[in-house]
Amino acid sequence: MSIEQTRMTQSLGMRFIQLLGTKKHKDNPILMEIAFRAYLIYELYWVVSPWGIGQEEQSHNKYIDAIYQRIRESEGQAISGNWRALTRAYTLPVCLSNPEVAHAVDMTIISGFSDILLAAGCTASKSDITSALWSKFGENIHHFVSLAGEVNKIIGVGVISEDFAVLVVVPDAIFDERMMEDSYDDGDRVQGKGERKETVLCATDFGLMQRIMVEAGSGQMEKPSESIVIKPKVALASVVDV
Repeated sequence: MSIEQTRMTQSLGMRFIQLLGTKKHKDNPILMEIAFRAYLIYELYWVVSPWGIGQEEQSHNKYIDAIYQRIRESEGQAISGNWRALTRAYTLPVCLSNPEVAHAVDMTIISGFSDILLAAGCTASKSDITSALWSKFGENIHHFVSLAGEVNKIIGVGVISEDFAVLVVVPDAIFDERMMEDSYDDGDRVQGKGERKETVLCATDFGLMQRIMVEAGSGQMEKPSESIVIKPKVALASVVDV
């Protein structure tokens, strides 16, 4: 499986990819719209969340994140928040100011959109699809990538007294209305006991979690407190029947 196929599988899930190839989209393009949105959200997640942006930065991100988690566990919010803000302030500009990095992210998204069209039965070559998509939507895609980078700076550098984590739900997760929101809920879902568990088809929008260390009493370490400020949005598997 190629890198592009792996990324599409991670963002859409195998079931969704198979559905794209079996459904007729001309009269009802909702699945195509959801697929494009899910892939865009997934790729932007890797811009809005990490310490450094770019495929080659992934090992660095894991290393820095592990250090940060140890600092959060050992120090107060003021110290850990300052460390995070300073680290992001010096790692992000290197990535965000590099036009090659930005263009690589843009093209990854466009390439993923091409793969979605091919999975849905488009007969044109991938190079032709990619070229057409870039010509028509490249500027818009770049705008989204730039905005995601700005959000990364705002929550990573601009806030010290608390931490914010961007949330995105993975395909095939069990839907939990306490922590997620159904983008296509028409109000008919049955509530209460005996409710049938529904499966997430894919993500449709980000969520946001607030994390803060709160005082636990005299002489005791601060304790972590988490709360969802914005629920991540999803499309459920049942949307296929729409």
